[in-house]
Amino acid sequence: MSTATAVPPLPLLPQHDTEEGRAARAFQLSMARTDYNYMHSYMDAVPMSADLPSAEKFSLDYEAQVVKVFVPLIENFKQVVVNLLERELRGDLPTDAVAAVEAAWKKLEHDFSLLHPLRDAKELKAFLETLAALPRALEGMANIPRDLEAMLQGLDAVFKEMLATGPTAFLKSTLYDMLGEHGRQYLDAKTIADYAALFITLPRPATLDIQRQPWMRDELEPCEQDWFFGYLQIAGFNTTQLRAVVATPPKEGVAVDLASLQAKMPVSDGLLRSVSGDDQITLDEAIRQNRLYVVDYSQLAEARSDPLHGKPRYPVAPIALFYWNPQPPEGFPPGGALQPIAIQLGQKHDEESCPLFSPNDFAKANDAQGLKWRIAKYAVNVAGAIQHEAVAHLGACHLIIEPMVVAAHRQLSENHPLLRLLLPHFRFTININDDAIHSLIVPGGVVACNVGIAIESTLKLVSDAHRAWRWDDNVPPRLFALRGVDKLPQFPFRDDTLPLWEAIHRFVGGYLRLYYAGDADVRDDNELQGWIHELTAPQYCGFKGLGGLVATGDPDRPWRIESLDYLIEMVSLILYTAGPQHASVNYAQYPLMSYVPGVGGSLYSPMPTRSQTLDSEQQILAWYPPLDVALYGASFEYLLTGVQYDTFGHYEHNPRDPYFKDPRVAPLVADFQAELSRIETATRQRNTERPWPYPYQLPSHIPNSISI
Repeated sequence: MSTATAVPPLPLLPQHDTEEGRAARAFQLSMARTDYNYMHSYMDAVPMSADLPSAEKFSLDYEAQVVKVFVPLIENFKQVVVNLLERELRGDLPTDAVAAVEAAWKKLEHDFSLLHPLRDAKELKAFLETLAALPRALEGMANIPRDLEAMLQGLDAVFKEMLATGPTAFLKSTLYDMLGEHGRQYLDAKTIADYAALFITLPRPATLDIQRQPWMRDELEPCEQDWFFGYLQIAGFNTTQLRAVVATPPKEGVAVDLASLQAKMPVSDGLLRSVSGDDQITLDEAIRQNRLYVVDYSQLAEARSDPLHGKPRYPVAPIALFYWNPQPPEGFPPGGALQPIAIQLGQKHDEESCPLFSPNDFAKANDAQGLKWRIAKYAVNVAGAIQHEAVAHLGACHLIIEPMVVAAHRQLSENHPLLRLLLPHFRFTININDDAIHSLIVPGGVVACNVGIAIESTLKLVSDAHRAWRWDDNVPPRLFALRGVDKLPQFPFRDDTLPLWEAIHRFVGGYLRLYYAGDADVRDDNELQGWIHELTAPQYCGFKGLGGLVATGDPDRPWRIESLDYLIEMVSLILYTAGPQHASVNYAQYPLMSYVPGVGGSLYSPMPTRSQTLDSEQQILAWYPPLDVALYGASFEYLLTGVQYDTFGHYEHNPRDPYFKDPRVAPLVADFQAELSRIETATRQRNTERPWPYPYQLPSHIPNSISI
């Protein structure tokens, strides 16, 4: 008797299948539509999966990766708690009691497993009991016992919540809930150095490890200097907002004309000359030379904010002007830099309540020591972080790919070559998004605690951005041209991502041409046409801006695809969005966003006015979040950036068991991987010539899918 394993059929277009095969495909798709459906009620105008199909769930090896990253967060969390207590209580705690707590923690740390919390509950209980003994050891002291009793109750509650709802439970209000009324002052930063002290057992974020160069200023951390603020716009966590300033309103695109900018923000030739150090330059000349750029967070103008733990938070919609200076002043890298010129912390200028801030106080904002300028830069980075989490990351990556996953499973049969190509780039996306809508982007969830605008405002940002998203306009070369940043002399994200786009386009083209002989095969593929219908129909995905489709005149199915070249571009954009684009916004989070004096998610004081006087660095602390909120943000970002399930363009862990069973695909994958290797080498070489490396488009650092 033969024991040979059945070989799966090779991918085949439906029109090339047998009649029996087409019937089997139709039945399989009818079954798939019982698992894959849309939900439109969670966020207005944003289609999502109505359920979590079993085929989309995390695998055990994926969950093991997450746990491996999560465990260091618990250790760092414990160490921060101990340090905060010691800072206030040093010398008062009895040595024996503290030693017992430490010993119990080491036992818990050694034995406790997130995968087996109930099995190891006795170790957790022992640790909590040693904490419970501390108040008794401190009887007679006025406030300390109440603080520690509150910590005991809080720890007990948070571990129970972790067991019930998952590991992100501790990233919300844990420390605040652990401390009684007398202990909450422990969460206030006393100095800026307190924020660096939050990284005890976790690796220091990249922003704190920038190697000082001879051209840098000495008085500030490199990540708080003007050169780095400009560099973030082109090689940071959010490179999506920079726009060229142009002479006249553009016929298409999102560049900003000078008159519209000046109507909101009264920048002048004198300001540009004063800050840039070039006494001949004018705004018009800077525009003519493609040197003037702006970030404008007007989409945040209507956002509102909720208090957190009784402390108000203040939304901001800033505008920041930048100049590409080929001969920048002292404190900038030689050879050219994007130099910040001015910041306005609102959409409507007012000399008192919304003045212009500049590094030399040219506009006389009562900022002789530059402290308001530092706050203004921080406020722009806060706005960038808010827009990043809601739009550039969640909205433009996670929630763009998710409905595509649903449509593909509903319309492309398992034996369709296009589905076979897409599956690795769809892996775990529905599951990670399902986790997000149940624990992160919910009232009282992680985002509401760490991001300074109300959750309703966050959801509106996502909805508005989804309505505005246009398929063709997100093809990278076109997107850079529409933004007017294609002529910017240096733009590390652009310069690293365009070779990736070209490699993806070549690979997808080679793959699809194995199965589609030409446009006729595209026209005759009924499964492909069904997929196009679901992508464009308002009751399904509702994507707009697919200019390569052809109108049918049929109101029930108004669009179809008839071009193989356009199909290649469409599919290339899917792979690019799920891979390089998502990697650029996801994996920069912990390195670039976790050290609060550089980047935070909230502002805790109103924007500084002209008449307000600041004369001490200590006063800047009023704008930064408490230490517990800063810790949650850093921990969450570490979790999101620590997991990489696979590597872009690599489709199997065991090369002897290839993912693509069609032998014609193997040479294409080999060529793709070889090109990615060459891109890696070239990118690393460019990084040696930059003022600071930009690693977020290294092919080896990019996964295939949005899996975290």
